Amino acid sequence: MSLKEVFSFKPALLVCVCCVFISCSGKVGESLKLKPVPVQNNESRLLVAPQLSAPNSIKSIQLYRGDNKGNPPVLRLNSNEKLVLEFDELTNLSGQFRINFIHYGPDWKRSNIPEEWYLSGINELIFGSGTINKNSNPNYVHYRTTFPNRQVSFMVSGNYMLLVSDFSSGTPLFSMPFYVTENEGELVSSIETIFNAGRNNAALDQPFSEYFYPAFVIYPQFDLRYYFVQNRFWGDAKQTSTFDISEEGRSRFYLKRENAYPANFDFLGLNIRELGITGPEIMDWQPGKVPPLLILRDDFLNFSADPVPRWRSSFGEPVGDRNARYSNVKFRFNDRGELNNDPEIYLIGDFNQWNPDENNRMVYDQNLGVWESTQLIKQGLYTYKYVVKENGQLDELRLGDSISRVRQEYTSFVYFLDPDYQYYRLLQVQTFYSD
Repeated sequence: MSLKEVFSFKPALLVCVCCVFISCSGKVGESLKLKPVPVQNNESRLLVAPQLSAPNSIKSIQLYRGDNKGNPPVLRLNSNEKLVLEFDELTNLSGQFRINFIHYGPDWKRSNIPEEWYLSGINELIFGSGTINKNSNPNYVHYRTTFPNRQVSFMVSGNYMLLVSDFSSGTPLFSMPFYVTENEGELVSSIETIFNAGRNNAALDQPFSEYFYPAFVIYPQFDLRYYFVQNRFWGDAKQTSTFDISEEGRSRFYLKRENAYPANFDFLGLNIRELGITGPEIMDWQPGKVPPLLILRDDFLNFSADPVPRWRSSFGEPVGDRNARYSNVKFRFNDRGELNNDPEIYLIGDFNQWNPDENNRMVYDQNLGVWESTQLIKQGLYTYKYVVKENGQLDELRLGDSISRVRQEYTSFVYFLDPDYQYYRLLQVQTFYSD
């Protein structure tokens, strides 16, 4: 249902409605004031600007479409598609949570439309009754909920954020971005790899797209906006101002070479679906410790990365079995003596929201000659990498293994500025890959 179908009013009435919205002290106004997403400074390319990262008590977050955990969190407007939210809380008591939804523009600034225009139903999804797991130490409760549902559905397209709060205290816990698209027009995308063009002569990926826009787009040069994202790092979306509209009904857009993505962004893989000495990357298993301890073999600089990123979801693939356990996993990075001046090294991956904060900083062991970090992780399949920070700047490529091309996943977004209601509609989303 479009906004025109919801409100088919005259301009004078529009002014009246807007004035009422701005000045009212009723439910909608209170809702918008009482349910902001806390702004948090972070350096994770996964997290968008207003997103609240999860506390240490919340683990194994997944947000995906339908029954396939590999699907990105993108819904088609007015479809029967569902998003699934799953996570664990490290406790032995089942609780209750509240989800609220907020509409954003393509730059992740709050849109100017009121809640009752973009949501049908009450903006409050209550859920609880999680599955308690006492086989693991620490114990945890697993939660799963789906939406849209009878309580809430979405009336317009665009960027959305869901905010999960504790039901009893109202304390915000974490937030997650997702997208609702109208699936209007046709989008065709591809990657051109430019060799020896990046840092240290590495390759660059330059994304190109053609968008065949619908007839209601009258001024594509003013009303369309285009973005690209690499490897579902939503917080690192790049807008392009380079486009060609010389042919009516079609717009070509791309990133300039100086803004292209690195084609050598690589990952390490971690398979701990089974706990114990079960794989070549595992050196030791100590089940008697609390939590049990899994020690990995050393990852060596320029030697260990997986040439094909195994992207199944934005947050890895925790084992879904109700008896799955958590363990401390010790990572060890051997820099082969090449790093000097005591750099800051961080371990980032599916299990910590790719966030290079102090909890994920590695410590150098003088006796072993390796950098170490221990993370509490659930059984499953994950990807991760080591990054370095020097002079306050995060470098995600210096400790990578590859200077050549590595297969990457990309997402293309097309937004349209609605001329009547002045908010950005998301017309089309496409996922594609470098060869």
